[in-house]
Amino acid sequence: MEQLTSLLNVVDEKSLYEVFEASFDSVVVTDANWDKGIQILYVNKTFCEATGYTKEEVLGKNPKMFQGPESNYEVLQELKEKLKKGEKFVGQTVNYKKNRAPYYVKWSITPLKNKEQVVVGYVSFQRITDKKGLELKHEKLLSSIVDISNNLILVTDLEGFIVYINNSFSEKLGYKKEELIGRHSRVLKSHEQDKDFYAKMWHSILTKGRFSDVFVSRKKDGSLFYDKKDISTIVDDMGNPIYYVSISQDITEQMEKEKQLQTQAFKDTLTKLYNRRKYNDVIEEKLSAYHHNGDIFSLILIDIDHFKKINDTHGHDVGDAILKDLAKFLKSNIRSDDLIFRWGGEEFVMIVNKPSGSAFLLAEKLRAAISETPLAYMKITASFGVAEITHDMDAQTLFNSADKALYLAKESGRNQVKVHKK
Repeated sequence: MEQLTSLLNVVDEKSLYEVFEASFDSVVVTDANWDKGIQILYVNKTFCEATGYTKEEVLGKNPKMFQGPESNYEVLQELKEKLKKGEKFVGQTVNYKKNRAPYYVKWSITPLKNKEQVVVGYVSFQRITDKKGLELKHEKLLSSIVDISNNLILVTDLEGFIVYINNSFSEKLGYKKEELIGRHSRVLKSHEQDKDFYAKMWHSILTKGRFSDVFVSRKKDGSLFYDKKDISTIVDDMGNPIYYVSISQDITEQMEKEKQLQTQAFKDTLTKLYNRRKYNDVIEEKLSAYHHNGDIFSLILIDIDHFKKINDTHGHDVGDAILKDLAKFLKSNIRSDDLIFRWGGEEFVMIVNKPSGSAFLLAEKLRAAISETPLAYMKITASFGVAEITHDMDAQTLFNSADKALYLAKESGRNQVKVHKK
């Protein structure tokens, strides 16, 4: 960077002028006077040849002179906002030549700052494409995908700027076509997928020419939906990539059903608590966090006292009502980061983010409250066993330790809390 700065300090203005004049891209330099109106200070020969204007006809004028009916004013507003903040802007829209023929322009505009880091002007490198010629290419492209237009179709150039969306895409996402054409496709990102997801996507597109996966997409109103996308590279007659086309469909309803089925697979049908299958997944995550980060936790096993007698005396309907009421009671009396599971029968398991001493106090509080709270119009009692994770334990040995403590509580007369001794 220091070498570059030194080089620029010794390069004279004429040399820089010659670089701009030799550029195959159009170059436009303006001041940064937003209050009086931006004025053009310089345009190169390429710009004049592409637009039909002479330098004398544009110097001192506002760049608005190139705008017209098909210019994307949302893109222009974004350009204005970014440049006013001193940020670089990349985008494209439709501008107009001196004869008012429309053309596509793709800008890369960079603020010019003085030594005090104050923006004093802007240099714009522009790639200009004849609109009519580009539209002919679009027609050829769209003719190959018109048969599947009921899907959501998005086409971008190789830099990600949107050149086409179909009616289904427009209707689903709530955008008018003119709101998206010319804007970068990043405006559609929901930010629900991480960098690794997009790295995998680009690796597949660049090496295989295609990518398929489920995206979480964002509509104009901010709502999200599941979007099954197939992205392919469109090539020209010479096999060179020219566009990316995304053909997708809204699979939100399908995904929600799958989520519901997955949730049901992890929930006990009677109590609506997590079941043993979910416990097995969670306990492995907790063990991993403990061994990697030292995150202490304890197990609390809960068993309703004399439950068989309750079922035999009052019937299984009453027994089921007690189980459901106890599940609600336990869930409403623990912290949101503690978890409770129905183990089976009259047994419950709690995973609490506490050492055994604090877990004992919680268990004792629950035990006392249960004995004083009618459940299904009956007063019951419960026994508790507590065990804290240690380095020599796996999932089974931890559970066995809590189970031994529960057995001791039962043997000691029930309605008690016992802690496994390390």
